[in-house]
Amino acid sequence: MNGKQVKVKRPPTVEGMSVDDFIRANADPIWLHQNEMWEFMEPNDPIDNDD
Repeated sequence: MNGKQVKVKRPPTVEGMSVDDFIRANADPIWLHQNEMWEFMEPNDPIDNDD
């Protein structure tokens, strides 16, 4: 525009993935808990104690 470069706004990515997808794929439960990202944590299966 008028000889000036225009910055194109793009969503942030990590290694070509969206930030949320990267966190889901790589974060461990302790890191998620420390950063209060409980919506990404998956519930564990209950341990069977059939003794």
